[in-house]
Amino acid sequence: MKKKKLNSIDFIIEKLSKSFAKIKNFELLQESEEGRRLFDLIVKSAAEMESFQSLFLNYYIPASNKSIFDSWTQISNSKYKHLLNISKDDLKDNLYETIRLGYVGLFHKYESYLKALVDATNFLLKEMNEISNLLPVEKYCQKEYGINIFKSHNHFAITSKVNFISNCIKHYDGLPIKEPIHIEFLISNKTKKIEIGRDEFKSDIERMKNHCELLLSQIMILGFKQFIEAEIDNENEIKAEFKEKYDGIKKNFELVLSDFTHPKKYFA
Repeated sequence: MKKKKLNSIDFIIEKLSKSFAKIKNFELLQESEEGRRLFDLIVKSAAEMESFQSLFLNYYIPASNKSIFDSWTQISNSKYKHLLNISKDDLKDNLYETIRLGYVGLFHKYESYLKALVDATNFLLKEMNEISNLLPVEKYCQKEYGINIFKSHNHFAITSKVNFISNCIKHYDGLPIKEPIHIEFLISNKTKKIEIGRDEFKSDIERMKNHCELLLSQIMILGFKQFIEAEIDNENEIKAEFKEKYDGIKKNFELVLSDFTHPKKYFA
């Protein structure tokens, strides 16, 4: 009996469910429009990253390898091959170019995810602004911890690597010469374009996916922390029903917050 292929969206949902199950009381956030919007972002972003990975690993890279094979077959069977000084390795540049472009796309996916995550977290907190003046999460992070969220890729090995490769491709024709040189390319030949194989590229995509999952918790903690610590304006004038709702949301946030790492430690 033919084994049924697992639906990719089902796989993502089940994987996320296992992750959320480890976070105490995460399901409480699903009770609000803001929480559902954040969950939708998580699913959408995870699906986009899975599709990106599949596109390159299952289609673009195999097509590049087939192109190399076809070209080498033509050269090998050419009646003029004795005049040609071309090795099989010389034909691999199309493969490396495909992977180089993959790194550009991977960093753009990360940037889009980060921006959407910040926007969704700010949306999650919008109701609180009815009773207190909250800063956007990116401004709170800068003020409280001296961290620019949108430049935080410089703090991590995987995001700084992908950003370095992307910049080298966009601005230096693929040569590993963008200053400062990333630690993984310090001893590279600076006159030769970056060459990365399929397995390393696949590993870097997986590392980026894991980073995005951790980033989610840390952006959320910044929003929740500000929410919990905020001073309520005109507290005595707040309608009883709104105060009750606020206290409930705050309690839920405190429960979810209890399982997260401190943002300063994460971004250090």
